[in-house]
Amino acid sequence: MSLRDICQDALKEIGGFNVPSTFVGNSDLTAVHMLACANASGKMLEKGDRWTELITEGSISTTSGTATYAKPSDFRAFANMSMWDRTNQWRMTGPVPSLVWQWLKSGISVASVNNRWFMVRGTYITIFPTPTTTGDTIYYDYFSKNWLTVQSTGLTAARWVADLDTALLDEDLMTADVKWRFLQAKGMPFEPEYRIW
Repeated sequence: MSLRDICQDALKEIGGFNVPSTFVGNSDLTAVHMLACANASGKMLEKGDRWTELITEGSISTTSGTATYAKPSDFRAFANMSMWDRTNQWRMTGPVPSLVWQWLKSGISVASVNNRWFMVRGTYITIFPTPTTTGDTIYYDYFSKNWLTVQSTGLTAARWVADLDTALLDEDLMTADVKWRFLQAKGMPFEPEYRIW
């Protein structure tokens, strides 16, 4: 379902407001409020749960002597136990907490040569032990922050770009969410719609 469908359905169900034919780039106050509510809805729903619709595959190709690699820009969280070194056919352990990471780095333990660990700090994934070969392929699943598909490019995004962009999350849930947010923004009673949502 497109942004236009979600917003128009919400307005028709609410009643009493004009129903714009466009929303992105429209200066009509109803369109502006609906677009803001639709963006807030997608953002909050994406953060509120780990949606299988948002699982994406990421990869790392190792470089000898390099331990730190950038996460994808749309990275929200790892899918559990999905990090695999496909070259060596090992499941990697992690993301490990700081306590374990510092223990590994301290040299107190002898790391198995048949295992790799990883930690996340900021926008980076760090691998231990530091790779000694170039070209090992590591794949993992992660939950993306991008909750819609941009119609013109087929790429995913975290904000509506055009009226025909489509949500990856449940459209009925988004429509219900947009309804209560819109009513609240207008200073109107929204509690029944909020309970339904």
